[in-house]
Amino acid sequence: MKPPKYSLPEIERRWLVEPSRLPELTRLPCRRIEDCYIEQSLLRLRRIEAPDGEMVYKLCKKYGRGDTLANPITNLYLSPDEYLALRDLPGLRVHKQRYAVEGGAIDIYLSSPALAIFEIDFDSEQAAADYVPPHFAGREITYDSMYSGATLAARFASDTRDETRGP
Repeated sequence: MKPPKYSLPEIERRWLVEPSRLPELTRLPCRRIEDCYIEQSLLRLRRIEAPDGEMVYKLCKKYGRGDTLANPITNLYLSPDEYLALRDLPGLRVHKQRYAVEGGAIDIYLSSPALAIFEIDFDSEQAAADYVPPHFAGREITYDSMYSGATLAARFASDTRDETRGP
């Protein structure tokens, strides 16, 4: 597949993390993320709250990996008003807390029970292939569609939390 114009390759790998193997996170800065996977599309609307309270809004489209680790992706950064114009589109939402750890990130999904996933992005497929994950990383789920963001949002739809929706 030829990558779409203006897309960039996202090269990432992901692993489950057992709660008992999580590194100490309480002292690390945390970004709070709400993702909305918009119905009948490959679009994701994202709201990110940084530890200092700064908000970032993005509209993302992932085109699919094909045979490689590289997934063409396009991000459009939004103003608060643009985000507000899109946030009520029908879709499935998922909330998570993201901690920077070991050169990657641990996402703690706010579901019941909580789910932890370690992910890391790479500059090349060779770097991704050569990477040895940290000791706390469990089963690799990079290619497991049961752990895609959209699938997790659908799985946790019955466990939605009415968090702050403001910009």
